[in-house]
Amino acid sequence: MSEALSTVRRRTAIYDGLRGIAIVLIILHHGWMLWPTEDLHANPVTNTLFRAGNSAVSIFFVVGFFLATRSMLNRGESSAGIRPAVLIIRRYVRFAGSLVFALAALTVITSSDDVDEFTDSQTRQSLVRIMTFTWNQFLQQHALDARSDLGHLWYLSVDFQVFVFVVLLVWLLRRHRAWLVVALGSVLVFCFLWRYHVYQTEGIYQALLRTTVRMDAPLMGAFAAAAMPYLARLRWSSWMGAAALISLVPLAHLSVDDEDFFLAPGVAVSIALALFMVATSLAEPPAWMSSLLSFRPLAYLGEHSLTIFIWHYPIFWLVSRHSQDWTTFERTVTGLTIALGTAWVSDLLVERRVQKFLAADSWRDMERLGLVPWLLSRLRNDGHQDGTSTTGDKVGSDAGVNLSREGESSGAGQDTGGDARADAAQDRTEGAPAQGHRRASHRA
Repeated sequence: MSEALSTVRRRTAIYDGLRGIAIVLIILHHGWMLWPTEDLHANPVTNTLFRAGNSAVSIFFVVGFFLATRSMLNRGESSAGIRPAVLIIRRYVRFAGSLVFALAALTVITSSDDVDEFTDSQTRQSLVRIMTFTWNQFLQQHALDARSDLGHLWYLSVDFQVFVFVVLLVWLLRRHRAWLVVALGSVLVFCFLWRYHVYQTEGIYQALLRTTVRMDAPLMGAFAAAAMPYLARLRWSSWMGAAALISLVPLAHLSVDDEDFFLAPGVAVSIALALFMVATSLAEPPAWMSSLLSFRPLAYLGEHSLTIFIWHYPIFWLVSRHSQDWTTFERTVTGLTIALGTAWVSDLLVERRVQKFLAADSWRDMERLGLVPWLLSRLRNDGHQDGTSTTGDKVGSDAGVNLSREGESSGAGQDTGGDARADAAQDRTEGAPAQGHRRASHRA
């Protein structure tokens, strides 16, 4: 068991490292607020590095939904089963903790900022739509009434909406894996066609924000997870994961332009990421790849990518508003320092408490009993708590609370995942050894 857990932890470090790369790419993509971009975009290498936000978002989506869907399917095969309401509530709590803290702090800061150009009405409407995870629709329909410095949070709205869809689909077809694969594959093909149609007919702004357009990458992750029992019948070797990882470099370059992202290169990025996740799950990754992606600074950024993602863009806007006479170096150092510093404080004050809250025994009881029976049991036992679990046994794996954080931390969108021991056992069974745009676009 300890060897299995060690294997899962190694894979988790790899996934965290990949998400670390993704959050760096998103920060570089959003850096137009702090530094001039003309010379950067003139060079093909720096142009890719500083405009790969779409590919970075695909990394978060594919990795997160692969882990989350795999965890759900493992739970569906256990005695605990899948509790859609509990998973969705957990997802909301997972996002809401850091969001509430960040939005409250930013509201206080901007309310006393004489340079802030947004009205109280714009701020109020934006906060409501962000916390109800309908922010991307609001940006589509009321762009002029939205706070541009929070535009990047469309990602969390799309993530939450697609998560609800995947949870319900997995729950409905949990006993029919083949039909689940067919259903996810069919919707995925439709999304690939639909995304280009919307881009061609309605333009880049609508294409970047619409849920049905951006859900192709998360569905690719979910599809790969659902197809694991069938893919495990094939022969997988360590070089396949490495080849998929290396292919992301030219694919990110080819999908830098918006039109290319909505054509074959953008689709190929999601496919390569899905192959990477499957290959690293079914075969031991090469030592050099494990060392590269497990590099501690990268893994650290991946582990804390949710708070970094939430904070960096509004901080960049804030610094930009107050640094018109500064040098590029001063503006860049100040913006990055404040963004990473506030993310660290948020992690210390909020994120750790949220994870501790989600690791409580009561969540295991809720998933064992279901939401309504658990509430009734709590009411019956009210006043008789002695600090122990209301139902006693800890049963099954806690989707979202993970010994190694696998699946729980999916980067900018922290995904619920399965218990590390369940995933490790599943590996043996299956044969295993972001982006930004200028104010009007609100891209993430």
